[in-house]
Amino acid sequence: MKTISHTSLSSPSSSVKLKPADFRRVKELLYEYCGIFLQDGKEALVQSRLIKRMRKLGIGSFSEYLDFIENPDSTAEFLSFVDVLTTNKTHFFREAQHFEYIKKHIIPTMAGREAKWWSAGCSTGEEPVTTAMILQEARRTTPWSSVKILATDISTEVLKVAQNGVYPSTRMMDVPGSIRRKYFESIGNDQFKVKRNIGEMITYGRLNLTQDWPLKGNFDVIMCRNVMIYFNRKTQQEVVQKFYDQLHPGGFLFLGHSESVSSNNKGFKNLAPAVYQKI
Repeated sequence: MKTISHTSLSSPSSSVKLKPADFRRVKELLYEYCGIFLQDGKEALVQSRLIKRMRKLGIGSFSEYLDFIENPDSTAEFLSFVDVLTTNKTHFFREAQHFEYIKKHIIPTMAGREAKWWSAGCSTGEEPVTTAMILQEARRTTPWSSVKILATDISTEVLKVAQNGVYPSTRMMDVPGSIRRKYFESIGNDQFKVKRNIGEMITYGRLNLTQDWPLKGNFDVIMCRNVMIYFNRKTQQEVVQKFYDQLHPGGFLFLGHSESVSSNNKGFKNLAPAVYQKI
């Protein structure tokens, strides 16, 4: 594998273009590492995001940059490469029908017992925080014993935001005022921080869904919404099977509304749009 010395590199000029061969390498690296299938037509997006990394490192061409991140000594930059090319769109109470389903059909079964949840592809934390808030709200009528929420993502950058638990007011638009006042504290400068009773329910960690999972399983609920749309069909089926193995019998799997479990997978039954239960 080619090794590059920083002293031999120069910053890219505005005329540097991503060549077709470089784009193919980017696609192959992403797919091999994390199963993301980058479609043709994304060349401009890849160029604009990677050129910022190249300027920071003083690397003068895309081929040199790709050589650099493939160096075993460049693990940190390879993770930055993955970070900038992964999509992390999310918001509080996203796809609200799922949270209504949880309140009506899942939380009532939790009275007096412990439960394990997993938010797979948690991005900046809005999904697990929303889950923790509705669980706390329901506790008045369904006194569950304890709930542990595991929240994972492949991006180290979004996990830093999630672990910090601080969000600008512009990110709070979907949070009802009464909920915001109960579970967030204003820390000034239009910033809101998740309160301790919510934060303590959630454990954040980095996980690549297409590699081995160091998990013990037995989850009651797994939420992996709007993540597998970036995988090809083969990878989707492999990940769904791994989710199946991690759920206890009768456990629930929530996917994004544009995602589904293959009709060939007889281990799940479809209960509602993008809601499945392990048989």
